[in-house]
Formats: sequence, structure tokens, C-alpha cells
Amino acid sequence: MPRLRRLDFRGAHHIVRVRGRDGERIFFDESILMRIPRHSRDGAPCVQRFEQLLGEACTECGVLLQAYGVEPNVAIFVLQTLGAPLEAFMLRLSGQYSRYLHRDGFLPKSINPFAGRYVSKVLAPEYVPHAVRRVHRSPLQAGLCRRPAEYPFSSAPTYVGWPPRIALDIRGVQTALEKRGFSGLRGIRDFMELDETAYVASLFERGAALDTRIVGSKLFVMEARGRAAHPLPGPTREQLIAGVARLLSKSPHELYGSTRTGVLGRSLVAWYGLHGGTASLKEIGTWFCVSGATLGHGIRYHRRAAPELFKRRVLPGSDHQTGTELADANHEVF
Repeated sequence: MPRLRRLDFRGAHHIVRVRGRDGERIFFDESILMRIPRHSRDGAPCVQRFEQLLGEACTECGVLLQAYGVEPNVAIFVLQTLGAPLEAFMLRLSGQYSRYLHRDGFLPKSINPFAGRYVSKVLAPEYVPHAVRRVHRSPLQAGLCRRPAEYPFSSAPTYVGWPPRIALDIRGVQTALEKRGFSGLRGIRDFMELDETAYVASLFERGAALDTRIVGSKLFVMEARGRAAHPLPGPTREQLIAGVARLLSKSPHELYGSTRTGVLGRSLVAWYGLHGGTASLKEIGTWFCVSGATLGHGIRYHRRAAPELFKRRVLPGSDHQTGTELADANHEVF
């Protein structure tokens, strides 16, 4: 029986799990947990690099990260795709991390660090706090810590007041919990310490009865399927290039050149194309005969050099919004 295609749509919440090859420890060796101080990441360079890449991928792809946890051979996170699709985000993250492991000698280049496909489920909004709790309690269940808030390689400390290590959206979860009577940091602690009900556990493990790719009610399953089957249109290639050309007061054909303006222009097209859900970096690279990695490097460089250019509307008078604009309209991002 062929496996179902991944379900995704703009604005979807996901819980995602990636696992390393059997016998490998692609993030860290659990023995370091006995040697490092509480909340410290000393001795775990791979975790630090993965967190950095995770944050960069979220920024570049218009993704809101709501929770994450890293174990010796597993990483789990909860996120919302407001720009690029989940597949493009995961390709960016896993590709960059694989290259890091190979380049720095943690794994031979002949070995793929990951064990097959990543696992993901679309979440109904009311189940996002439950997903965050599952992520934070996973190290506890694995015997890696005594309390989730003390675990150094997850977002659990941020939810109880510690400064975040990477950009993290916790406001949505806080608001959802406040509506259920769990207010403030104490309310978050109380909810996170509650045991999961058998129904919720079964829903996360097996998925909804109508669709195993979804955690939610029958009504949400129908809504999610409809949104995935009829995605909102993003800006076209021509609109993006023309919009960026106007932003730079240049002609569209100058964005194809090897000048500094061309490199900057292509980086902007890639940025707004990702955040508008038009195409992945790899696909946008084919427009200009460059690689997706080149575009990613250009985005990172020019966002540092000219950040104001990456906060504009490139399609004046249109209804298109980037993932960043959608996030700013609905969430507080730390």
C-alpha cells in the first residue's frame, strides 16, 4: 500500500521528529549530561550547531518555532509554516546539518546521518500545547533528565522563564493555556507537569481516525484536507522579480547579472519567494542558474548588511503577505 503524501498548507502547525541512523549519536553522547552544569551546553558542539541551523532555517523559510528538544539520536520540534512548505524547511535544515557533520569529521561522508524520512503530523491549534508538552517530556521519558525544565537541550527552560537560545514563539501557547485557566509561568508549569490522557496519547501516536497524518477532530481533518488541496496562491516568479527590481530601482534583467546588485536582488527574490510560499531555494535557484545553497548564503549575508530591505512589501497594493508579516500580525516572537 503506497504511503500517504505529507499534508501541509500555509499556516499549518506541525509536530516533527527526525531520527539518526541506528547505532549513531548524531547530536551528542548522553554521557556528557553527567559532566555539564545544569542548563549548560558545554561539550555538545553538535547541539549548538543544530540549534543555530534550526533558527536560521526558521528565519529564512518563514517558520515559527514553538518548541524543540534534542536527544542523542532524535530531534523533535513543534512549528508553524507561514512561508515555505515544511518539505523545503526540512530539506534546508537536514541538508545543512548533514554537511556540518561531514565537514567537521563527526561522520564519514559516505554515511547519511538520518534514518529515512522525518515523521510529521499536522496539529489542530488546540493540540499545540499538548505537542509542546510531549516534546519537553520526551527527554524525561528517555531517562535523560529528572525534570524537563532542567534539560539543557530543549526549549523547556524558556517556557518557565529562562532566556531563549534561538527565536521562539511561545505567546501562542501561553494564550491557549490562559484560555484553559493555566495563567502565567505557574500555569505553564502546572500544565506541563500534567500526565497525558490515554485519548491524547493515542491521537498523537496513531493520528485521527479519518487521517493518520492529522492530530485533531473530524471537523479539523476535513478543514485541513481542504486547505491542503486548495492552497492560497503565492506571488508568481514574474511578480517577485518585478517587485524586487522596483524595490532596488533597477530593471528586472539586472537581477540576473553577476554584479553586487544582481546578487542582492536574487537574495531578496529568494527571501520573499520562500516567505510567500512560492518556491523552495532550490527551485528559485533554477530561475537564476545558481544553487539553493548560494541563495541561502546570500540571504544570510545581505540580511546582516541591509536588514531593512528584507522587511518590505515587494508587491505594493497586493494581498500577498510574507510569513514574517503574518507572524507579526498574530504572534509575539521572542
